[in-house]
Amino acid sequence: MRRFLALAVVAATVAAMPLSGNASSGAPRSVLQYGDSLAVGTGIYLSSFLRGWSISQSTSISRHADEGPGAIRSLGPALPRVLVISLGTNDDPGAVSPFADDVREIVKLAGSGRCVIWSSIVRPPYNGVSYARYNEVLQRAAWRYPNFRVFDWAALARTHPSWFGSDGVHPTAAGYRVRAAAVAKLVRSC
Repeated sequence: MRRFLALAVVAATVAAMPLSGNASSGAPRSVLQYGDSLAVGTGIYLSSFLRGWSISQSTSISRHADEGPGAIRSLGPALPRVLVISLGTNDDPGAVSPFADDVREIVKLAGSGRCVIWSSIVRPPYNGVSYARYNEVLQRAAWRYPNFRVFDWAALARTHPSWFGSDGVHPTAAGYRVRAAAVAKLVRSC
């Protein structure tokens, strides 16, 4: 429990951070991590797995997918080469079309010269509705766009349920480390 609370304090500190870092104008080894509380926890460990990369982050607890396109658009030509997105966990899984629109818009804003990595969603159903259709949206995007990759967090999480606390959403420190390592591997593949 103490380890979870310590991680929560660090996560809250990182969550308050605005877009920061040195990733600039599409430099080859530049990455932006943008997202919700899962991005907050992942961000604590990501730089240790991406040495030599310029990493910027904009993460916030309870961030929604509809916030993504505007934030990505605001970066304009300063948008890094790789975008790591963790959005959808805080959204209504019954609202599939708006989520799909947000995914399409972010891919469009990234352009074909940038890589977009989006984490699949792991959480219990919301109002009895699972997040499976959100994950299907992500999979369809990966089939449609050659520069879009799904980080299959859902598959990894299914094989390691001990990584999660009682909420079934947020992993332990060990889970966040593994998550960051897996994200970094995808980033390097871009």
